[in-house]
Amino acid sequence: MNYFRQLFILILIPLCFIPIKADWKKLKVNSFAWFHSIYFVNQNKGWIVGSQGAYLYTTDGGATWRQKEKFTNDTIRDVYFPDEQNGWILCERDIYNVGTLSPSYILKTSNGGESWDKVNLDGDGKERLVKIFFSKDGFGYAVGEAGTFFAMQEDKNTWKKINLSIRYLLLDGRFFSQKNGLIVGGGGSAYFTEDGGNTWNPANFVNKSNTKLNAVYFINQNTGWAVGAEGKIFMSLNGGKLWHEQKSPIKTDLLDVFFVNTSEGWAVGDEGVLLYTATAGNIWTPMQSVAKHKLERIFFNGQTGWIVGFGGTILSYNKNYKETNPPKITPALQKRTYSAAY
Repeated sequence: MNYFRQLFILILIPLCFIPIKADWKKLKVNSFAWFHSIYFVNQNKGWIVGSQGAYLYTTDGGATWRQKEKFTNDTIRDVYFPDEQNGWILCERDIYNVGTLSPSYILKTSNGGESWDKVNLDGDGKERLVKIFFSKDGFGYAVGEAGTFFAMQEDKNTWKKINLSIRYLLLDGRFFSQKNGLIVGGGGSAYFTEDGGNTWNPANFVNKSNTKLNAVYFINQNTGWAVGAEGKIFMSLNGGKLWHEQKSPIKTDLLDVFFVNTSEGWAVGDEGVLLYTATAGNIWTPMQSVAKHKLERIFFNGQTGWIVGFGGTILSYNKNYKETNPPKITPALQKRTYSAAY
């Protein structure tokens, strides 16, 4: 009886657990920098930033990327432009040669990146900052080590340190309305605000996990996803107050997530990991990546997707092509070796 039970255990596994081909293409660029961030302000103009002052820009939608003359040799961790003229970058000094200076600083431009001025960080200390993000009404925030949190003031030039009752490393944040936002970080921490960042409250998790959360993305005021270490993926349907875990096909660290609509999204991470979902995360499918390095940031500019990461990695993807040539997700039989004993 046991033999026949085993004989007929042929597990039907959806192709979502087997890597399928995606049409992400690797761009050739004359750089081996570790790219940390990418941002497009419109269909044509975008920026990529990274280690040793790497600062690439495009004016033709990414068809060509050019290195701007270096204005710093420090690592540029993040970039954001609300329009073509005004922008901010987050920089990080060499921690071994920082001396009495703060390890992180923020620069601002008002002429499209032709020149940069240092932003005043009121209450600046020795904590490293890792991410900047902005609310819908244009106010900026910076997060980092030991719950460090800076908020842009009314003059939109001074950033003031806000003391939060958070001691974990904060790694990402997102505002999905003028008043509502979320920050995430180490120890599975997630905090939401409903008053524009004046107060932050701990979110709840179904089956709480202490896994570090590296990134968060909201497609609207209610629906969002967070990804982190060990391939963990979480989803919220009520503005980040409550999270439940989604089934992930991997154990590799995930570093960023992006959704183009309420159903279709992507997640990227270490070792070139690239996941795709067309079901709001109910099924995540590993995709065959053309890169094996760490993939750190993903961004969609209209129908074109972009991923940047270690070793000068820039990947591009045309969503229209996928819609006309969708990957076939069909059942596959997985064979097992069975014992003859019964």
